[in-house]
Amino acid sequence: MGFRTGSYAKVWEVKTDSDTRTTLRISVSRKNKQTDQYEQDFSGFVQFVGTANAAQAARLTSGATIKIGDCDVTTRYVAETKVTYTNFTVFSFEEVNQYGSSQPTVTPPDEMEFVDSGESDDLPY
Repeated sequence: MGFRTGSYAKVWEVKTDSDTRTTLRISVSRKNKQTDQYEQDFSGFVQFVGTANAAQAARLTSGATIKIGDCDVTTRYVAETKVTYTNFTVFSFEEVNQYGSSQPTVTPPDEMEFVDSGESDDLPY
């Protein structure tokens, strides 16, 4: 399956870089139907960006399983050093419990912004 939207990944390491970016070391595996063994498709450091997304990623622990949501992969070549850099970025994800069901990303109430709609609570309907 590899690194893509909808992939399930295991978290191995969590590092908070800033309020808007958390870096996780994750791996994605697939089951080989011939050997019945899991084989690693992807392993690497991935940046989880955005204030709420980075905060949720920072709360993960080693061993957690996530389902990758919106993501992107970019590359940049530096001619002077002849090095290509590949960056993996996740913009949203869901935490998966031990039984395989996912928990949608929900902003905790203390981080939510409440806006007054201007409507009165004493309406007749």
